[in-house]
Amino acid sequence: MQLDQNPFFRKTITPWYDSNLACWGLIWSMVLVFCFGVGGVIVANNDPALGPHIWFPLLLAGLSGFLVVKVYGRLNNRINNE
Repeated sequence: MQLDQNPFFRKTITPWYDSNLACWGLIWSMVLVFCFGVGGVIVANNDPALGPHIWFPLLLAGLSGFLVVKVYGRLNNRINNE
């Protein structure tokens, strides 16, 4: 007889690094990193000597924004499924 892999009486246990508090902490820290990256883009646009290096703050802002969207989507999905 096969065991039921997903019994209805058990709640899934989320690890500490995927808890709601950790997700909100990650979102807020990535929002700060996003603001830092946008500030770097503004500074690089104003100084012609820094023009070739604008890729770094753009990459920083883009990756942190992507991470905010993905973690918020995971958090929203978990809250709606409970």
